[in-house]
Amino acid sequence: MRSSIIFLFIVCFSLSGFSQSLEKINSLMEKADYKGAKILIDKIMSDPAKAKEPENLYFKGRIYNSLSADKSLSAKERYDLKVEAYEAFLQNQQLDPKDIRMKLEAYLSYLDLYGGFYDLGVQFFNDKLYEESFNSFSKSYDVENYIQKKGYTYEQTKLPIVDTALLMNMGLAATLAKKDVEAANYYRKISDANIYGKQYEAVYETLAAYYEKTGDTAALNTILSKASKYYPSNNYLNDFALRQLEKSGGKQALYAKYDEMLKNDPSNFPLAYNYAIDMYNAVYVNDEKIANAEAVKNRLTEVLKIAIQNDKGIDATVLMANHLYNAASDAFSKADDVRGTKPADIKEKKDLKDKANKLMDESIPYALAALKYFDSQESLKTSQKATRVNILSNLVDIYNAKGDAKKAAEYDKLKTKGL
Repeated sequence: MRSSIIFLFIVCFSLSGFSQSLEKINSLMEKADYKGAKILIDKIMSDPAKAKEPENLYFKGRIYNSLSADKSLSAKERYDLKVEAYEAFLQNQQLDPKDIRMKLEAYLSYLDLYGGFYDLGVQFFNDKLYEESFNSFSKSYDVENYIQKKGYTYEQTKLPIVDTALLMNMGLAATLAKKDVEAANYYRKISDANIYGKQYEAVYETLAAYYEKTGDTAALNTILSKASKYYPSNNYLNDFALRQLEKSGGKQALYAKYDEMLKNDPSNFPLAYNYAIDMYNAVYVNDEKIANAEAVKNRLTEVLKIAIQNDKGIDATVLMANHLYNAASDAFSKADDVRGTKPADIKEKKDLKDKANKLMDESIPYALAALKYFDSQESLKTSQKATRVNILSNLVDIYNAKGDAKKAAEYDKLKTKGL
């Protein structure tokens, strides 16, 4: 977090018409005795009539703001002083149409309050007082907006048009304070300004989660549309986009989106693997079979080849072995269902069996690669042991179907290894 810009200044006013009390206050301020000056200004402001005089309000603001820089006070006391100073300055300007005092100081008190509230927000945050941190950052933001609304400019610094650092801090403090609505409102100012980059990735993630939770589909789609351009490799955001599409568009639209994402980011293993899992479940697991199953199986093979290239483990290889084995089993089942004796039927049956045998042959290298991986590990988790046994069972079935009983027996014997 950045350090704010602090401009503590003392201006000696010796204008005519100064009351004796204000002269004494001014003298105390020159000596930096802000506690003493506060006692005097509070006494003056206790008179309802004097509490509405612009001059008194201005000095209250100056004294309270100066005292708020005293590090011997608690952060809460300093925050409260700054709030009262800000309110006093605003009232001063409302009651003084000529704006004399603020013009003379070039509105530097507002710049000082902006930086001071920011610094207190950081202090509260570091102390894990997240609600207080959010409140202080919010006040800094209020002052900044007031400065910009009024068009005040400063030689010392130029305030950003979109204060992303402050917005990020407000959003984070609000999130930790469980103020989800406020966090989303401030984060959205960053997305609405089309600001992006690695440091803002969490902004889009937080907004996507918030809009899905609240059911704001329009806002969610807006965020996801931007995220697809700014963060195409972000799997967390991709999941939101894919879930939304599956709800509204069905499998065809979902797979088209997967293809688009994979084309833009072909080395994204989680994306390819999740796409493969969805297709695998659609053709082999789900009760409701997909209409264009054969086309999906072909695409599944293609996507798994992409996933295997980027897989640092063995998951994609295992899925490929199971996919090709199941595809072979489906082809055998279809061949068994052909009952006719006409030449066309005989040809169809033969073609299906040839296809099944080809798929079994293609499955073997992936099954052996998975088996080699598992057998090279020092130990296996329970789920990995189960996967290994399943791979061996598939190999037994494949070699039995090929008429190689000896090979099938060898793989059947290996099932007990390591169990």
